[in-house]
Amino acid sequence: MAFFRLLYRSICFLVSGLLLLVPLLILAKLLGLPMGIRHGLYKAWRAFFLWAMGIEIKVEEGHIPNEAAILMGNHRSYADILFVFSATPTVFLGKAEVKSWPLIGWAGMAVDAVFVDRSNKDSRRSSREELAKRIQMGLSPVVFPEGTTVAQGLLPFNPGMFYTAAELDLPIVPFVLKYSDPEMAWVGEEKFVPHLLRMLQRPAWYIDVHIGPAFKGTEGEALLQEVRSWMEARVK
Repeated sequence: MAFFRLLYRSICFLVSGLLLLVPLLILAKLLGLPMGIRHGLYKAWRAFFLWAMGIEIKVEEGHIPNEAAILMGNHRSYADILFVFSATPTVFLGKAEVKSWPLIGWAGMAVDAVFVDRSNKDSRRSSREELAKRIQMGLSPVVFPEGTTVAQGLLPFNPGMFYTAAELDLPIVPFVLKYSDPEMAWVGEEKFVPHLLRMLQRPAWYIDVHIGPAFKGTEGEALLQEVRSWMEARVK
């Protein structure tokens, strides 16, 4: 049974993603179509993909913001981007190396994702400036302040985006993703392909999503502590 599930889901993943979604997104970008259309393509593909994978999203708390805000959440896997809200146009902040990944990196570039070299101070500053511009365009940046994945709890937060939010008076809406199966987290030295194959073989599973209120403040450190306290109370 697991073999046939893997075969079926692999075909769905490759055909719908590699042969359909990415080419359509790239074409839409080359034609200069607005982000709303590109977001609609991603939203339709996401709904099909989650259905094919047997994944259910359960919003247990809060609601999706109507206005652009910095969406900030815990980080369990590269797959987190599939589970973040599809009802509002978003732009993702990702590690520089993700840009070269097949499918995920290509799709990210097609929807104007912002990539950052976290070891480079200038790159970090430039990425924050780009995300601020995206908010002015009506897009909601998705930021994982831990900077990498972890199976449980929360890692220390990178403070830069909190100071940018305080300086520019931007709202931060935190969210927490809780996988029904903690083993689905992608951490440590595990390679991408083995983890993906493991995901494709799993029976149906779900993700609980908790969405917080909008946090604003004039002090970056205080804003960081408020957001972290809200997330810590729900990530356990």
